[in-house]
Amino acid sequence: MKYGRIKEMEEYIKEHASVSNDELLSIFNISIQTLRRDLKTLEEQGIVSKVYGGVVYNTNDQKNVVSPIMERKNVSSKEKEYIGRLAADQVADGDVIFIDSGTTAYRMIPFLKNKKNVTVISHSLDVMNTLLEYPTITGVCSGGTLMTDSATFLVDTSYYPYNYNKSFISTVGISVSRSFTNTNLHEGQMKQHAIEHSSKVYIVADHSKFDVIAFNHFADYADINAVITDRQPSERYMRIFDSNQIKVIF
Repeated sequence: MKYGRIKEMEEYIKEHASVSNDELLSIFNISIQTLRRDLKTLEEQGIVSKVYGGVVYNTNDQKNVVSPIMERKNVSSKEKEYIGRLAADQVADGDVIFIDSGTTAYRMIPFLKNKKNVTVISHSLDVMNTLLEYPTITGVCSGGTLMTDSATFLVDTSYYPYNYNKSFISTVGISVSRSFTNTNLHEGQMKQHAIEHSSKVYIVADHSKFDVIAFNHFADYADINAVITDRQPSERYMRIFDSNQIKVIF
């Protein structure tokens, strides 16, 4: 019975690429102790990797983890600053905007200083800390449990009440087959919330994010209004963006 259950669990995780622990508990109707033992078996076999709140199926072409946020802040700094300036140009006076937790999105804040009556809502500690330098911008922190690995607050989006004129979303990967992906289930849920509750959605990503697939899919091309990047994407991506009426800003 145990062997059969573990094989079924392996197939389920493989089919879905990434699965939360709560979902596995519900699907297989087992205790948390049993789940931990089963996942340990799969992990020891190299079949899955544990991530916060769940597991991912291991594949050779998939990115399952990213470097700590403190390491990523200084990578491609000039490109991120350039993207931040372009992103700020999309914000109008009086806008209520969501700024994501990635190391690119918060770079737009200094360029908002001359805007009037802008409100920034975020679950990112970096966004909140940066807003301390710009008292003319209203900042609203989502609150919740502080997650030190991502410098974000863990939010229960089912009770999250905000709507946005625009949202600016970071991504780990942009690919032809999986659209927009990241490596954190809870961050993916927050991105999905912002996308669903925004009038316009902007993906902010430098050129290194193209042709990268991470394990957690959080958005399709049809969900996005624009992509802000540091150079013109390849012809293949330009065709995809054009067919989905996505504006490309670079």
